[in-house]
Amino acid sequence: MNAKKFIQLLLFFIITTVTTAQQLYLETGKTSSSFDYSNSQGVGLDNLQASTHSFMTMGYRTKFFVEKLKTSFGIGYFGYGAIGSDDTLEGILDWDANYLELNAGLDYSLFAINKIEFYIKGMVSTGFLIQGTQSLNNEIMNLKNIDDFDKAMLSFKAGVGFLYPVSNDLSFYVQYLFGKSLNQAGNRDNESLRIESHNISFGVLIDLFKNG
Repeated sequence: MNAKKFIQLLLFFIITTVTTAQQLYLETGKTSSSFDYSNSQGVGLDNLQASTHSFMTMGYRTKFFVEKLKTSFGIGYFGYGAIGSDDTLEGILDWDANYLELNAGLDYSLFAINKIEFYIKGMVSTGFLIQGTQSLNNEIMNLKNIDDFDKAMLSFKAGVGFLYPVSNDLSFYVQYLFGKSLNQAGNRDNESLRIESHNISFGVLIDLFKNG
C-alpha cells in the first residue's frame, strides 16, 4: 500500500467515524515487539531480543447491548521489529516493519473507584505492510520481497486499562495490551513465525453523540 492510498483510506475512515460514532478515540503509545520464530527443524534464532517502536491509532467506540460493554473499530499505524544473532550467518539481524492495521475490539467495565473506571479489553487486528527492512550487518533487504511479511497479518490482543472522565464530553485512558499474530509462515515446511507485542498507550475519548 502506497502513501496516497493510505491517506485516502485514512480520510474516508475519519469522515465515516465522525458521522456515525458515539465516541471518537485518539491513541498513541509504545510497542515492545519480538518474533517467536522456529525453522523447519524447530530451531529458533539465538539471542533474539525485543525492539521498541511507536504507534498511533484512531477510531470510534460505542455501547454494545449493555452499558458496561463497549465495542470499538479503528485504524492505526504500528511499528514492529526485533534484533538477534545467528551463528551460521555470523552477524546481527535487525527487522523494522511498519503496518497499517484495521482493528475491532470489545472492552468491559469491571469496577470504578472515585470516577476511575477499570476495564478489560480484547481486540483482533488485520495488518498490511506499508514498508519494512531486514538488515544483516551492512546489507539491507526490503521486506516487501519476503512472503512472511508482505501479506495480511492477523493478530489477537488482550489486556487491561483504566479510564478517567475529566468532563461530560472528554475522558483520558491508559491501557496495556499483549498481542500475538497467527503464523506468518503458513504451513511451509513446519516453519513458524509469530510476532509478539506488548503495547502501552495513552488515549483520549471524545463524546460526539449522546445515547439519550
